[in-house]
Amino acid sequence: MSHGATTSRYTLFAALLITGIFVLAAGCSSSTPASSGAVIPTSSKLNVSIQPDITRYNLAMSSAPGIGLFPQITGKEGGGGKYVYLWKTDYGSFLSWNAPDYMVKDLGADVKVPGGKVYWTYGSAPAGTVRPLVHITLDVVDAKTNATVGHAERVIDWGERDTAEIR
Repeated sequence: MSHGATTSRYTLFAALLITGIFVLAAGCSSSTPASSGAVIPTSSKLNVSIQPDITRYNLAMSSAPGIGLFPQITGKEGGGGKYVYLWKTDYGSFLSWNAPDYMVKDLGADVKVPGGKVYWTYGSAPAGTVRPLVHITLDVVDAKTNATVGHAERVIDWGERDTAEIR
């Protein structure tokens, strides 16, 4: 084997090696668009939190029928901003208290409302009754697609004199 043939082989080998490195470095990327049937994931979830009007409440308070709760929504708007709100609690119940008549209406522990705000309250109990930790959940549903686009939770604990304290 001549010196020229060996050099040609090394040159060919080096060229193939460099080409291989470039191919590997490029990965499997493609500049071609995805086919029309491909599903490209997008995040349509909203950032939702439950905001209280007040953080402490007991039944002796006369300024409100309970702790006013409303959804705070940020993020990508879906459904044109038309949502349905699903509120759930494992203790107590939700109330509505709205203009023009401001009549208090008991909505129950599992409620679906077109407007976001509700009030949470609890029933009276004999002194010394130990009340459980309360879990409140809110699911925000797109009114057009019926898809859940956001979720939030809050916890209510108990203080002195049967006072509910939202965390």
